Amino acid sequence: MPTAKLKKKTVKKPSIKAPSKKLSAKSNNKKSSKFEAISSKKPSAKFKRDMEKILVKMRKDLLEDINNVMKSESDHLKFDVGDFYDSASSDRERELSLSLSQRDRQKLTMIEDALNRLKGKTYGQCQMCGDYIPEERLRVMPFTVYCVLCLEEEETSVSST
Repeated sequence: MPTAKLKKKTVKKPSIKAPSKKLSAKSNNKKSSKFEAISSKKPSAKFKRDMEKILVKMRKDLLEDINNVMKSESDHLKFDVGDFYDSASSDRERELSLSLSQRDRQKLTMIEDALNRLKGKTYGQCQMCGDYIPEERLRVMPFTVYCVLCLEEEETSVSST
């Protein structure tokens, strides 16, 4: 009897994939954003010093702007207004400058609060969730108090009410 060689049958095994990274519950429940992928670590001392310089300059520039608006308003009030149309135009200009200065005052308050958080060691922490705000976001808006995810949540809850 001739001996026949038996061929071993090879069975292809399914490839084993590495387990995917589990997302935290916070990430699953909220919208993703471009800042979400950036690790949120405690801001470095150098970064905080840089942010303090930026905030101080922003405060100085804003105070100058507010002073200029107030000066132009007081100068404007010194002059007599001619006719009715000039008066209406002047009133409108005054309203615009006052609303701008109101926004400037709000921004100034936010800058002052950020400088106080720098001194109090809480700068860069989200006031809603307590996580650290990514440095990239703080560079864009140095006086922010929320991380992007909490800001989105806050805006969603405000718009739905």
